[in-house]
Amino acid sequence: MPAPANAPDRQAEIDRRCADHERALAGAGAGFARFDGEDLSGLDFTNRNLQDASFSDCDLTGANLSGSDLRGANFSGAKLVGARLIGANLDDTDLRGCDMSEADLSASQCQNADFRELARLPARGSDGIPTASVQSTKLGNARLGGVNFSHARLAGVEAEGADFSDANLNNSRLLRAKLKNAVMQRAILTATDFSGADLTDADIRGALEKDLKLAQAITSGMLTGELEDASENGFEPDDDVRPLSSKLRDHEKLCRTQGKEGAPASFKGMDMREAGDLRDRELTAMQAHGANFSGMDMRAVALQGAKLVQADLRGCDLRDADLRGADLSGANLSHADLRGARLDSLTLGGGRSLGTNLGGINARYARWENAQMKGVTADGADFAYARISSDQAGNLGAANIDDAIQS
Repeated sequence: MPAPANAPDRQAEIDRRCADHERALAGAGAGFARFDGEDLSGLDFTNRNLQDASFSDCDLTGANLSGSDLRGANFSGAKLVGARLIGANLDDTDLRGCDMSEADLSASQCQNADFRELARLPARGSDGIPTASVQSTKLGNARLGGVNFSHARLAGVEAEGADFSDANLNNSRLLRAKLKNAVMQRAILTATDFSGADLTDADIRGALEKDLKLAQAITSGMLTGELEDASENGFEPDDDVRPLSSKLRDHEKLCRTQGKEGAPASFKGMDMREAGDLRDRELTAMQAHGANFSGMDMRAVALQGAKLVQADLRGCDLRDADLRGADLSGANLSHADLRGARLDSLTLGGGRSLGTNLGGINARYARWENAQMKGVTADGADFAYARISSDQAGNLGAANIDDAIQS
């Protein structure tokens, strides 16, 4: 849709108001921007800081908000048909009743965002009787690849034909959602609530499924299972019949006593999710080739020198984890959160050091802010839409960072 009449003048005005809002956020301005009910179609809001701004009931058809910080903003009732929000931060944003049909939200952050129906105040009909109305959020045919919808509220959304490929829907609520023909290939569907949703002919092949809720959902024609190009990692569990909890306890004791107590343990090919979480655990030099840690809480875990070759770490919370000298080659870290993690070299005796190996990893949509990455090897790694700093990018050598979101 074309921009409003006198577009250059209108764009200049909007730029001034956005700059005033940014000054207010920094404590140097009078107040936050309010665009309620305005025609903003086709205008450019890229890479702006518009936290807590109000766009209620405005028309943003075809507008470009890519890369903008829109946390806590109010878009209730807004029209965003065909809008671009690639890589935007929409955490905690109010999107109730929005029309986002055919919008592109690829790689955006929508944690805790509210996409539920919008209840309109009663209006008098032709018979003079006040009638309340409910306005659903529309995501029909929207491009939602890699979006982080963790803990988002999507009850009642109309998202027929939407593409959720590689999206993170961990703990999100899609009760009564209309998802006919939606594509959710390789999506993270852990504790996702589809109760009462229409998933007719939806495609969830290759998705990470755990604790999925499908009570009274319509699943006729839904495609499940692995994608045809999916390959096994080839790591079979070792013939160690000890319970996982015992193996973890013995390994941790071995680490803490420098080998005096405990017993060696291998976690190759194991489903580590049975452990619940690994937060703050001491698991130095862990042997976990091809193990499945997907979706686990691993904050501040000690994994120095660990072997995590081809491990499944999709959606893991690895904030402040110690991964110095770990071998993560070929691992899947899609949507993992590694903010503040240590991936720099591990100092060994005799002046030696062991670098961290990120060769060939899938780091798409992962978060790496403030992670220490000096000296890593990352040949062939895919950092498309991952959030990294310019300093980190300089340490990634032959990795693919063309589409990374750099700050």
